[in-house]
Amino acid sequence: MDSKPFSSPAPSDNSTSESIGVTEIKPPATVTVSSTPYNNDQTSQNPMLTSANPAVQTINVSQPGGGSNTVSNVFLIIGAVVFVIGLGLGGLGVLSFSDTLEKVDEIGAKKVSKIQPLLDDTIVFSSDGNTTNESFVFDTDIWYNVRAAQGVTINSISILDENNNTLYFEDKCEDWYVEDGIDDCKDFTTFDIGNIDWGRYNEGPEQFINGTININATGEVTINNLDDDFWEDTFVISEQIDGEYFAGPAAMVGFGACVGCCIAPVGFLVGIIIRFA
Repeated sequence: MDSKPFSSPAPSDNSTSESIGVTEIKPPATVTVSSTPYNNDQTSQNPMLTSANPAVQTINVSQPGGGSNTVSNVFLIIGAVVFVIGLGLGGLGVLSFSDTLEKVDEIGAKKVSKIQPLLDDTIVFSSDGNTTNESFVFDTDIWYNVRAAQGVTINSISILDENNNTLYFEDKCEDWYVEDGIDDCKDFTTFDIGNIDWGRYNEGPEQFINGTININATGEVTINNLDDDFWEDTFVISEQIDGEYFAGPAAMVGFGACVGCCIAPVGFLVGIIIRFA
């Protein structure tokens, strides 16, 4: 046989020379991943993960979180915001209330315009200032107020019963309530100069007294029946007018106080409980 120095090897049926010494590595059928928390705050998720192909396995790891702190902060912030809103509303209400107090004269004038017709309706006797021995039947269950027109000078007034007992007692006019914006002695068309005194009749039942009236004055003098209906109507009118001016500021102050002192603390309390629970 001739020697061929660069002859190629003879072909072989088992041509696996390229794979000689090479081992094919296949992925395992299953992979087990054990997740153990590295601290007390981390929560272990899926303690046993199994996948046919670990290359595509996604592992979710929970981080130590502050979920409860977030919720707590939300409630604390809400409480603070509500408190500021309540404080602002209360402050605006106080300012508005102060502005309304400066309108006391305007409020008083409006009350007088409503009450004056009621006062006129209570007149049961009227004199032009020159009345002599005029008779009038008085009821001991009624409070009679004697009044004179503004600017009138009273020279003399005499009101007697059948036994010549004095029924009229002079009294100096006084402003009943200074802060209501009404001067009872100047703002009405008439002012109080006295009353019929039933002191000697109070112990007995209702009586009707025949009185004799003598008046000497420079102008109108009236006797008014200021009964319960008059005072009730006067009270209602005053309340309505006060409500027109003061209801808004008072409601604003009350609502602001309720929001700031009742609702806001609930937010603070819930936030604190969640944070430390």
